[in-house]
Amino acid sequence: MRTAFISDIHANVHAFKAVLEDVRQHDIDRMVCLGDVIGYGPDPIECLDLVQEHCALTLLGNHDFACRTEPVNFNFMARDAALWTRDRLDLPYPDESARDRRIAFLDSLPVRRLLDEDRRFLCVHGSSRHPTNEYVFPDDGANMERMKPLFGRFEGICFEGHTHWPGVFVCEPRDEGEDVCAFYRGLCEEGRQGSFGGGTPSGIDRLVLRLSEGNKYIVNPGSVGQPRDGDSWASWAILETPDEDPGADPVLTFHRTNYDWMLVRERIEQYRRDGDGRLDPFLGERLGMGR
Repeated sequence: MRTAFISDIHANVHAFKAVLEDVRQHDIDRMVCLGDVIGYGPDPIECLDLVQEHCALTLLGNHDFACRTEPVNFNFMARDAALWTRDRLDLPYPDESARDRRIAFLDSLPVRRLLDEDRRFLCVHGSSRHPTNEYVFPDDGANMERMKPLFGRFEGICFEGHTHWPGVFVCEPRDEGEDVCAFYRGLCEEGRQGSFGGGTPSGIDRLVLRLSEGNKYIVNPGSVGQPRDGDSWASWAILETPDEDPGADPVLTFHRTNYDWMLVRERIEQYRRDGDGRLDPFLGERLGMGR
């Protein structure tokens, strides 16, 4: 079984369509979205329709929740974008039944789910402890006291998004009783990478997740629509689990997909020219920086 994991599309339909085309080239059996389909970007309706069409499982992200309720504890850019998105979702496009279908879909999204009811594979948006809102950043891997409660809430692998940083936290048991944790930044299969900050001891493009050795993993596929690791290319990952041997260790690969981010910036600027300035121009500009 080959499962593509995506997260944090953030209403960036140009990035999402590019990733969908890339996924089709990799013989994928299904796709899982770890939340934040909407928020920030200019095309929430189109992204929701594509997620419903292509994803076997979609989780609730904090921006998805805020766009249906109230953007609490958001900065001004995120808050204004959430309120703008809420107005877009209220539009009967192309008709009322389509609008109602999207709203019902958002309202039905779970906050956590076991993949295939397998206790080894937990899916959330934020963390195993607070599935919608808690951030787990690369630097956190150096603080085992912070990481220990997170690893203690699942059995094998926790798939999460939210930070927009692709990578893997590995928790390895030690005979002396003190587990150790390290973070490995996710690269693309060619090893291409942009500049990025500290907290990443090394990078990987492919990793065998050795559950058979008692290890635990937190896997973040990165962001499709708004990467923040210094690389502007959309980020996603594939998990391969051998069907013929359910006990075999799964294999994880990271992927990056190029797209024309300037088209997204232009979409945001067009709304401003039309008199609706609630989407801040920086939401488009940051895409080219991967920040």
